[in-house]
Amino acid sequence: MDLKNIRETYKFNSLDEQEISDNPFTQFTKWFEAYRKLEVKDSNAMAIATVDAQGIPQNRIVLLKEIRSEGLVFFTNYDSDKGEQLRLNPNISALFFWREQERQVRITGKVRRIEKEESIEYFRTRPHLSKIGAAASNQSKHIESRAALEAKFNAFNEQYPDGTDVPMPSKWGGYIIAPELFEFWQGREGRLHDRLLFSKDKNSWNISRIQP
Repeated sequence: MDLKNIRETYKFNSLDEQEISDNPFTQFTKWFEAYRKLEVKDSNAMAIATVDAQGIPQNRIVLLKEIRSEGLVFFTNYDSDKGEQLRLNPNISALFFWREQERQVRITGKVRRIEKEESIEYFRTRPHLSKIGAAASNQSKHIESRAALEAKFNAFNEQYPDGTDVPMPSKWGGYIIAPELFEFWQGREGRLHDRLLFSKDKNSWNISRIQP
């Protein structure tokens, strides 16, 4: 399969040092809100990369659920592959790709678990079947068949029918990514893309331009 002729010309916008916020969280929120207004499905999707015990990178999509002044929050099963990898190595990379606006944001930093009470508060807002799915699934663990998975799901659903309180599993909760680096990428014509880097220096951020 020859894919060499698949290419795009980027003309949506530019990214100049004089126009960018000196706070990367402010700039990220501005771009995120602009993209969310397009009403693209899963506009809060982000790819996160972790490293396993053998040093092999692992990547998957999760959903961003909160932007805080100190970081970005997502939720998962703590006993999943990603949870085990983050327990051994809290370094993480996150990537947002907003094709319609020809933008990417790359973030690297470290994660920590949020407070259990905060996870419980969010868990209560989830749809009933999403709660059942979180309770029934031992995420990333092998299972013999789809039928066995559905049987586990149905058993939990019978135990906690719609309208009842589904307890949050102890193995489930939120992480917050504390960024140490942001890269804002804006596609430009001729592949002369704008790339502005925010590097954390104690309590401040240094801004620099890097080549595309």
